[in-house]
Amino acid sequence: MTGRRLPAWARRRRRDVLDPNILEALSAAMTAGEDEALRAVLHPDAELVIDSGGVRPEPAAAQGPDGREAAVSGLRALAASDITILTASVNGLPGLLLFRGDAVVGVVTADVRDRLLANVWVVCNPDKLRHWNR
Repeated sequence: MTGRRLPAWARRRRRDVLDPNILEALSAAMTAGEDEALRAVLHPDAELVIDSGGVRPEPAAAQGPDGREAAVSGLRALAASDITILTASVNGLPGLLLFRGDAVVGVVTADVRDRLLANVWVVCNPDKLRHWNR
């Protein structure tokens, strides 16, 4: 399979298993707005990907350079004071739900490398969140 890239679901299964405790730590750090706590759960080469579908503005920091600092800044911006974060099963894997009131406004999933969050995906696109808000 040279030259062909595996689909995301296949790549995810080959990486480290996501420990739900690290997502709890991410949730606590986002809720508290603690940059050091966010850095502690993110891999130095972490990449934050936010899918807003162009409907909601993405945090400016998340559009900048990759890496832990950009991810910290983007995650902090996502966790506004009126956001509640709960753990949940997302496509059969541990994830986080971001609520504003009773509505899900974001779903977070991640891959791990060296027991740290390496790739963090956040879906904020309202069209993709419809089934969470039925």
